[in-house]
Amino acid sequence: MSRRLFRFPWRSRRQIGVDVDDELRFHLDMRIDELVRAGMSPVAAQAEAMREFGDVDDARRYITAVDREIEAAHRRTEYMGDLRQDLVYALRKLRATPAFTLTVILTLALGIGANTAIFSVVNGVLLKPLPFPEPDRVLWMHFVLDGSSDAGSPPELADFRSQSRTMESFAMYEGAGANLARDDGDPELLVGMRVSANWFNIFRATPLLGRTFVDGDDREGAPKVTVLNERAWRRYFNADRGVVGRAVRINGDQVTVIGVVPAGSAYAAGADLWLPLVFSASDLAETRRGARWLSMMGRLKPGATLDQAQGELSRIASGIARSYPRYYQTLNVVPTTLQDRIVRDLRQPLLVIMGAVAFVLLIACANVANLFLVRATGREGEMAIRTALGAGRSRLVRQLVTESVVLTLIGAACGLVLAKWGMSVLLRFAPAELPRVSEARIDGTTLLVTLLIAVLTGIVFGLLPAAQNRDDLGVALRAGGRGTRARHSSSRTRRTIVIAEVALAVTLLVGAGLLLRSFQRLLAVDPGFRPESALTFRVRLPDASYPTEGAVRQFVRGLDQRLTAIPGVRAVGMSNALPLDGSDLTLSFHVRGTTEPPENQLPSAQIIVVTPGFFPAMGMNASRGRVFSRADQLGAPPVVIVNSEFVRRYFPNEDPIGKHIDLGWTVDGVRRGGTVVGVVGDVKQVALERDSPPSLYLPLDQVSQSSLRIVLRTSVTPASVTSAVRAAVKESDRDLPVFAVRPLMQYVDEAMGPQRFYALIVAIFAGVALSLAAIGLYGVIAYAVSQRTHELGVRVALGATGQHIHRMVVVQGLVLTLLGVIVGIAAALATGRVIASLLFGVGTADPVTLAVVVLLLAGVAVLASYIPARRAARVDPLIAMRG
Repeated sequence: MSRRLFRFPWRSRRQIGVDVDDELRFHLDMRIDELVRAGMSPVAAQAEAMREFGDVDDARRYITAVDREIEAAHRRTEYMGDLRQDLVYALRKLRATPAFTLTVILTLALGIGANTAIFSVVNGVLLKPLPFPEPDRVLWMHFVLDGSSDAGSPPELADFRSQSRTMESFAMYEGAGANLARDDGDPELLVGMRVSANWFNIFRATPLLGRTFVDGDDREGAPKVTVLNERAWRRYFNADRGVVGRAVRINGDQVTVIGVVPAGSAYAAGADLWLPLVFSASDLAETRRGARWLSMMGRLKPGATLDQAQGELSRIASGIARSYPRYYQTLNVVPTTLQDRIVRDLRQPLLVIMGAVAFVLLIACANVANLFLVRATGREGEMAIRTALGAGRSRLVRQLVTESVVLTLIGAACGLVLAKWGMSVLLRFAPAELPRVSEARIDGTTLLVTLLIAVLTGIVFGLLPAAQNRDDLGVALRAGGRGTRARHSSSRTRRTIVIAEVALAVTLLVGAGLLLRSFQRLLAVDPGFRPESALTFRVRLPDASYPTEGAVRQFVRGLDQRLTAIPGVRAVGMSNALPLDGSDLTLSFHVRGTTEPPENQLPSAQIIVVTPGFFPAMGMNASRGRVFSRADQLGAPPVVIVNSEFVRRYFPNEDPIGKHIDLGWTVDGVRRGGTVVGVVGDVKQVALERDSPPSLYLPLDQVSQSSLRIVLRTSVTPASVTSAVRAAVKESDRDLPVFAVRPLMQYVDEAMGPQRFYALIVAIFAGVALSLAAIGLYGVIAYAVSQRTHELGVRVALGATGQHIHRMVVVQGLVLTLLGVIVGIAAALATGRVIASLLFGVGTADPVTLAVVVLLLAGVAVLASYIPARRAARVDPLIAMRG
């Protein structure tokens, strides 16, 4: 039957009041008229209508279906009309109570806005997939050599490539500075990476221009080529599409640009360009298995799982260790997804912050719930009258839910504005070394989560007072219906909510207090050097321009003289590594005159190559022996200096001065090392919260290095000599870029940056939680006093003093606070292990923190109870009795 018939009737059969045959005739005539108006002749229209209607049974079924459709439309119309009425009434009621409306909106905006901002960060950092196809199949390989984390060696790449069946491909990489010489300006230092030729295949990266590396680009003697990041292409080459095929000078070599890849399409996101990682025949020799400086990544084959890859790689690594026992005791490789590798240090801190913000939202919701309960109590008479006029309970509940949803949606909209502002502040203060934080955005997922939170909280706020509003009609309509069962129930609910608020605030305050105490302990750590009044910068000498150690020494001596001549510079030091800058060169060693263990059991130490001026420039002195002097140059007896940790670990009961140490570092058949001439204090090389590693210092004139960190101790403001420093370097080599110019103190600040950031964020939210809990406690006490005005008047009339009334009200607030504190401290102790890894020098049950939190909450409770208590103490008994 044609669906067009359903456009007609306007009324149901019962409304027309005719039998089926009459209605059938009625519908048939209307259909004929419709067809005639459409252009049919009357005879054709009658035939078509009869054909459409068929027999009488079909017509009756048709009429029944039409009746159902009409009734459903009536219900929809009635519901939409009621919804419009509810919305209009809700807006009118909210406008009539501006204080209540603004308080709820601002409270929810704070809670929802904070959650939206932090969820955006968590989503952007932890949840958002990396920007290349199937990122969960790209694995980073964690080498574990003899039980300790380590890097990989070139021969191991060939081993894994030839033996693995679960991995599609492997590639190795290392960071590499890239000095870019420019004809139209000063040289630039770009962030580079040296990678295997199949690197871009692992990431399925498609070039914007040109091509990526192919087999043969990473072979010894192949033409020098590079691939640019889109960001570097736009910044340094003005997005010139003709850059492909052009030769540029990088590290003193002529290198051809072969392609440009989209930003973010290949790890690492901060790289400006990629260069082939070229292995010579000697690099792949068995003797180079101890040269471990490379990282390795790979892509899983389709259908293979991470567990399968883990099992296979462990078997291959164990086989390598058995085949080459000279270099390994044990070897294992643990694959992890690249995303987990990138965010491994951020996951727990961000989840802790997310939990803290969720607590703030819960406390905000608790305050709003209290407001709704108080407001519902004041509207008991209104609801009773509406019930008496015929409104059903479901109709009243729907009205309350509509009002609360409208409020929460407005609060969520304001929260989004607050979140956008908060995100900009958050990203501005976030430490630069936190990965992917800059990628955080308020996107569709965030908006959906915000809307979901708003709707759910709105429904809960509407249902909670509805559940409390169970007075019968007569009681609610009676004036002076004090002490009703519903009000007692509502009062208990409000007190329970306040106890929960205080408990959440205590848990958050304890966490914030522990983080702040941890940061305080970190501030007190001695880094082992004097970071004030010192400027640092870096230069990297390209092999093409400085092919020999003699050329490097000549440059170092010339630059040292120019920097020393700068007015205000008191000492100049150069090194291959600075404390806390992330640099690390670790080598095995042997103390001459002792039994040399197998190569795979040799101890190791961090190697730091320095000029004689390094120790005075860093503010370091020798505790025994001496530091280096100008006499410790090439041709003089080789010497070394050790740190205190080296002595404690390897010379616990003897004097190291005069001992000769041979390093596992051979150049032209000569083993590096020297005689110990001095001992210096420990320096925090890796992190302030970690112990200093055993370290060996070598004179740079005897062991040259091309990557230099320069330190200048000044008698003036360090930043004031920056331009003179750049001029001195340019005078030494005009093609050499100066980079990482910063005060030495900045390394210390950056080392504390993440802990400072986490402590600050959690402390801010803890302060907000404390304020909200205080407001909630004040609200409950104030409302309780207003409800007990009659009782308090009777007490005063019977002889109670104002002091007694004041104490009674304050004690009520303290009891609620004490119950919340007990629950909160128990929760804080139970959840302390969540933040244990973020703490330094303080336990999760730190008594000082717990005591401060208890005293703080007690003080807040007294303040929150003071104004209601003062009002109660001034109750006029005559007015109270009359009320």
